[in-house]
Amino acid sequence: MGLALVLGFALMGFEMLASRYLYPYFGGGINTWASLIATVLVALMAGYLIGGALVDRTMSPKLCGALLVVAGIYLFTIPLWVDPLFAWTLTGIGDGMAGIIFGATMLLLLPLTLMSVFTPFAVRLLLVSVKFGGRIVSYVYGVSTIGNVLGTLVTTFTLMPLYGSRALTMVFAAVTIVCGLVMVAADRYLRGEEAGQESGQESGKESGKAA
Repeated sequence: MGLALVLGFALMGFEMLASRYLYPYFGGGINTWASLIATVLVALMAGYLIGGALVDRTMSPKLCGALLVVAGIYLFTIPLWVDPLFAWTLTGIGDGMAGIIFGATMLLLLPLTLMSVFTPFAVRLLLVSVKFGGRIVSYVYGVSTIGNVLGTLVTTFTLMPLYGSRALTMVFAAVTIVCGLVMVAADRYLRGEEAGQESGQESGKESGKAA
């Protein structure tokens, strides 16, 4: 649940940062915000669909963690290429709807999709009984939404004025990578538990045979 809160915070926090990256080139009007919101919704949809498909094939926290690490690395690179790319966008595509959507897509689509993959994994890993399925889903999405709200407000009113967009992007990137590494560590822990249970069952069988 803690990871759902932190990733929800980082996801919406970076959406607010994206508006700062787009503003010097495309302005901060309703067209820019419509493109940002639409891109975020597409990323969430894609992440949930991909995550659901992956978790049905393999319930591996390691895979989810690796995807989060990739998302964090992508965020780290954004300050390096965002200005040259947006300058080219203005000349090559323009500052209309196509240009703004292209810019928002380059900023948000890949990292937010990979971050959203976490949610189906979290639901499946916490689900111990179908009887409690609805409750688990509501808890995960509820905690994630609390993180979204906090990420939007705290980033906008506190963090951006204090640290600026580029430094804060690095912070969100680092946080996302740490969350990914926690998932990788969880995978090792779960595998260790499974191995211990299997060895215990084998010992029990051998004891039974000896008796």
